[in-house]
Amino acid sequence: MDNNILYSIESFPPLPESINKINLLCSVEEIDLKAIIQVIESDPILYTDILRFSNVPYHGFRYPITSISQAIALFGIAAIRGMSLTAALKAHPYTDLSSYGMSIHEWFSVMEKQQRFLDLWLVKKHRSILQSLGGLTFILEIGRLVASYALMLNNISYVFTGNEPDKLLIEEKNLFGKSGDELAGKLFDYWNFDEMFTNSLYYSFNPEEATDPRACAALKCARSLFTLKEVKPFEEIESILEQYDFKVNDARVAYEILLSDDEIDD
Repeated sequence: MDNNILYSIESFPPLPESINKINLLCSVEEIDLKAIIQVIESDPILYTDILRFSNVPYHGFRYPITSISQAIALFGIAAIRGMSLTAALKAHPYTDLSSYGMSIHEWFSVMEKQQRFLDLWLVKKHRSILQSLGGLTFILEIGRLVASYALMLNNISYVFTGNEPDKLLIEEKNLFGKSGDELAGKLFDYWNFDEMFTNSLYYSFNPEEATDPRACAALKCARSLFTLKEVKPFEEIESILEQYDFKVNDARVAYEILLSDDEIDD
């Protein structure tokens, strides 16, 4: 498989050109918000999906958000970038996640829970962490899609059995020589995403080695609680929170709100 990994990544169907433009505009020190708004408004899929996401009930806004400039003002540019990536992936031509025993809808549902938990938990007291991650919180499981594509491209029929995130990463490494997160990191490099995306995702289960350990620890919490197969008990992350000096109760409140909202939706 090692000899075919690079080819699998380079042949992965690209994201729309509008995403490349947004990434470039977000990579400079002085971000041109007007230019970003113009890019989004010129792409009907991004425009529609960002406004749809901005108006979901759990945000609790009294009045509808009707423009991209409103959305940026309320959520920040990192969240808008994440929404754009999600919209692009929802329109992506490759959607087969059967090797992980799940549908594309279930995959997006897991990532939505991870993102909502991080937002509920961090937005008030740790907004700088959310901003530093640049929208990565919306697509934490993208490595699963890249790995599935590599299997398809190499005509390999395989179903992953690891349910625990750490065991799944090992299983991926045994099969590909790299974890799904590492494959996604290679794809980010190929797409010319900034180094933050690659580093933060790669170390999201090993925060102590990351450029920004606390940000990666937050990602580890989200991915440890909301796995591909199930929602784990909150106690799963208490030691991580304590190790990286987060207030346990803040994260617990976010977790409980998210679970209660899901019960209402069901």
